[in-house]
Amino acid sequence: MITALNIEDYSREGISALLNLFRHNRIRARHMYCDTAAVKSLCYERYRGKVSWAAIDRFVGSQRRQVLCAETLELPPESGLKRFESPALSRRMCENAAVALLRSTNRRDIRVALVDSSGESAQLCESLSDFADPLYVVTDAADVYIAQAEYLLSEKGAALRVSRSSGCLRYADLIIAPERIQSDLDCSSDAVILSGELPDVRQNAPVIYEYFFELPKKYQDIKPPYLDDMYFASALYALAGARELGSELFTRCGDGSIIHTRMSLTETLTSRCEKKGQTHNDTHDQS
Repeated sequence: MITALNIEDYSREGISALLNLFRHNRIRARHMYCDTAAVKSLCYERYRGKVSWAAIDRFVGSQRRQVLCAETLELPPESGLKRFESPALSRRMCENAAVALLRSTNRRDIRVALVDSSGESAQLCESLSDFADPLYVVTDAADVYIAQAEYLLSEKGAALRVSRSSGCLRYADLIIAPERIQSDLDCSSDAVILSGELPDVRQNAPVIYEYFFELPKKYQDIKPPYLDDMYFASALYALAGARELGSELFTRCGDGSIIHTRMSLTETLTSRCEKKGQTHNDTHDQS
């Protein structure tokens, strides 16, 4: 069961505030279902006095540590409630975006690097190696990727260059980091960086970490109106078994400032590669 919470404050509505003196705060609950997803939407109507977090807690029950709510709704620490957050779907969207981007550019001169300290994205190498040979991997889980390298070499002759050092990122055109970036990547200022989370450290190049797609209508029908589509989708994916959302492909993506379409992102990467190729040709001609 997914539990969502909204607070509607009617305590400051002019003349009607006088009438609210005779009304009691109350909680409205609504249940909605779709496939494996069950959603309980709670609406606390505040007419006077303080919000009763104890009353809300009785309705929230066992979901108190993963309550869905708008980012602007503050949950007091003493309430025992915690806002739900999960990067699982966004990380998956990052991986999907990387494969789609490489496929759409249709180039074989793109230098691709995967940054994955934990080894959780090792399965992505099989798809990436169709477009990048060699594929560079920066990881602390060398044993996981060495095994993956041996597998890909024997199955399709693909090469993985595994390292703990980020030095290989200096000349990378596309950097894929599904997990949160926690250190400064040694990369070019015009590299394309895809991540599944907002980085902890400002990078030399913009980091795309927001992905947007159209939520399927069946899920739109059960989404509480006070929740963002992508935030709700992340809960469906992580909590309600809606794993099909993990195959969605972004229609728009962003770095917190600039929004890209699939086409504009493809053009950005292509431009980077063409400029690199021109620089190489100019250097060759001068020699």
